[in-house]
Amino acid sequence: MIVTATLTTQIGRVARGIIECTQLVDEVLDTEHTDWETLLAIGDEQYYSEPKGPYPNHQLRVSASPARGVAALNYIDHDDPTMTVANSFNAGRLPFAVDLIFNGDTGAVFPQSAVIQIEDAHAALTEWLTTRKRPTCIEWVPYDEY
Repeated sequence: MIVTATLTTQIGRVARGIIECTQLVDEVLDTEHTDWETLLAIGDEQYYSEPKGPYPNHQLRVSASPARGVAALNYIDHDDPTMTVANSFNAGRLPFAVDLIFNGDTGAVFPQSAVIQIEDAHAALTEWLTTRKRPTCIEWVPYDEY
């Protein structure tokens, strides 16, 4: 298992094996995402190692505010015909609004409905490390360009 990451700090990281990958997930969720999101890809090889690839067919976008105890996730899987692009979903809504960065290039933020408790995001990322699929322990809704 190899996780290739572009962190919110704009530093590229590669984690190998379950221990390093779990530590990387913890680092991502322990970091305040103010200007940039974190992008994660999992596979059996390091992605983006050459200009010609390899490139992942799926990606997990993460934005977190550990100070507020929340995060938001976006999952892209080009092999999933039912929900190719999805955002995490919080049906109950939080008692406060928080802007979590979706795209540092454009300044776009996640919709409030995508903001979930950071513990739920941790569970989802842990499941993702195991299954390499969109996690089922949280709710998802199709991505709606906003």
